[in-house]
Amino acid sequence: MRLAAVGPRSAAEPRRRAAGFLLDALRRAGLERVRAVPHDRLVNVEGVLPGEVADEIVLSAHYDSVAWSPGAGDDASGCGVAVAAAAELRRTPLRHTVRVVLFDGEEAGLLGSKGWLEDLGADAGRRILADLNLEMLGWSRSAGPVILSFPGRTAAGRGQSPGWLVHAILQSGKAVEWPYAVADSHFPLRAQLVMRSWALAYGSDSESFLERGIPSVTLSDSSLREADPACHRSSDAAGRLDARRLERWTEAVAAAVRRLDTLAGRPLPEDQYLVVRGRVWLRRDLMWIAFLLWAALVLRSRRGRWRGGSAAERRRQMRAYLPGFLFRLLLLLAVSFAPVFSVLLLPAAALALFPPRNVWMRSLWIVLGFLPLLSFLHALLIAFAGEIILPQGGFQAGPAAGALIPATLLAYALTIARGPFAAGRAPELTGDDPPGKVES
Repeated sequence: MRLAAVGPRSAAEPRRRAAGFLLDALRRAGLERVRAVPHDRLVNVEGVLPGEVADEIVLSAHYDSVAWSPGAGDDASGCGVAVAAAAELRRTPLRHTVRVVLFDGEEAGLLGSKGWLEDLGADAGRRILADLNLEMLGWSRSAGPVILSFPGRTAAGRGQSPGWLVHAILQSGKAVEWPYAVADSHFPLRAQLVMRSWALAYGSDSESFLERGIPSVTLSDSSLREADPACHRSSDAAGRLDARRLERWTEAVAAAVRRLDTLAGRPLPEDQYLVVRGRVWLRRDLMWIAFLLWAALVLRSRRGRWRGGSAAERRRQMRAYLPGFLFRLLLLLAVSFAPVFSVLLLPAAALALFPPRNVWMRSLWIVLGFLPLLSFLHALLIAFAGEIILPQGGFQAGPAAGALIPATLLAYALTIARGPFAAGRAPELTGDDPPGKVES
């Protein structure tokens, strides 16, 4: 409420008053080494809760706002929860040092967080176990708490939040009955694939950490598809926020820090994963599931012995068998080179195990096999229409996903259209069978 009462915090004087208030709030919360950290014309605010070791867990938010908004939800709410969570954490001993950093210049292009990390240097960055960035919390009609991982551009490509960090936050949410979704509360799987596909049109300070190889996520009440309706509007006042929900956020953030505090260091990084039903499925998990389906298809589709058939009959049967062979080959390649996006192929692989004989049922099978891809494309269109995605950012998932996924589904459609012999096991011809008995 105090931050929102300052009014829009884009000009220097309101930001100076906001920084002074936050310095006082951090001291009253019991943090030590509270200070203002200038960078160019910006002023970040920070304080620490000392732990047993120098390695740090960072709680971050930003206190600036756009010029026409009082910025209660975006992001005075994140600042308030960060300070309150630190006060809560002060009650119990901590192994890691917890640092609260409230950034300036987020609305101007993440300038405060980028400058703060630049001033730390590479060695200091290695001491940070993880950053939990808080953004747009407490609006009452939110569909639920969300973990957002906006990919940050690194020297090696696009950095994603590691699976171990997402897993830790999911488990901490279960402990305090605060169930997180990843990317979107209504359609989490589609939203995760969208986030991995294109450059996003809006960012958060967690991107600055990811760009420097520091694990980070953004925790928010706004999802990829459903943002706070008052965001960047003059109606973003403190009175519209839910005080009870902000208290629950305080409990959840403190629980997440305590969960991370049990780690001795960063586990092995893995950024190829999907979260389904509250569980992190790593690359190896996704590959095993797909390989089992692939193996079942291979066993199901062993060729019979076309003994006794003429050469022309055997050639005809081989032509009917080739679409299924191509489908299984492309499925194997997609699983190997694009394991995350190969989930779009799993329904088709399962359906191919039970190819129907009826022509109308075959059409239904083809439509059902294409549904995941069509649903994903629909989510992309919604994101473009809502200006969530930068069209000029380009497709980021790589040529393997861009080419293999549709090619595999086309081979699947051809396989099902040719009938059960193309998809399944060929019957045997014996010397007593008349030519042409085997159905194509």
